Parts: sequence; C-alpha cells; structure tokens
Amino acid sequence: MKINHNINTSIITDDNTWVTEQLKGEVIIKDLEQLKTVKTNFIVFDDALRTLSQKEKERFFNNMEERNINFVNITSNLEETLYAHELIVISNEQVVVQGSTISVLKEEKLLKRLGYRLPFVVDLSLQLNSYDIIDSIFLDEELLVNKLW
Repeated sequence: MKINHNINTSIITDDNTWVTEQLKGEVIIKDLEQLKTVKTNFIVFDDALRTLSQKEKERFFNNMEERNINFVNITSNLEETLYAHELIVISNEQVVVQGSTISVLKEEKLLKRLGYRLPFVVDLSLQLNSYDIIDSIFLDEELLVNKLW
C-alpha cells in the first residue's frame, strides 16, 4: 500500500488494525482530543471522525486544508471520502482499488459488492449520468443542484 504524504487520502477498509500496522511511524489519531497536542503536517485518522456531524466534518476538513495538514483518514464511511483527493479500498488485507476519489467511486458495483453505500450525491450523479441528464460525477450537492438548474 503506497500513500502519498502530499495528497489527502481516505482508506476504506474492513480492518483498521491491519492498516494502522502498515502505517507504523505515522502520527495516528484515534480521538480528536489528541489533535490539540500534535504539531505535524501529516496525520492519520483512525476512524476518529465518526462522531462528527456532516457539517462538523466539512468544517474540520476545511480547517485541515487551511492549516496545510495532509491526512489519511481510515474509515468505513464513504461520506467521509468526499473530502479526500485519493481513495484506497482495502478488503481482506488487499488493496482492491486505488485512485482519485471520483475514479474509485465510479466503481459502484465493486463497492456495493464489498458492502459499501455510495454517498448520496455520487449515487445520484451516477444515476443521472446513466440517463444522460448530466455528464459529470459530483462530490458536492450544491454543485450538482446548480448544474441541474
């Protein structure tokens, strides 16, 4: 598993323990309280964002970008992947698919077979795309609505 420290990445996995073992030596945050004391420009979040609302996550990721902190977010929640530039999907300790957020989320059948639900805006974009109503995949609901109107 290769991780670019200069690209914000989400890792979708069914086994956080195995992934964190692969990331030895990195600053791994399991609780957001730990973030107050960390002074680095690269952080790994191990399912630490699950308690935040969608609005709080948006603020959080915007804050990370403003502070120039790159991150890896280990999660099983595909909604959190919308803030990453790259996605890595791992199942049974194997990288199943890796690439840009949009390219990985386009692998709808594979993700569903692995038990993941696409974020609503991506799922809707793919459906509208299949009917030739739009020609892009959107990661932001507001942009999708503006395109439709």
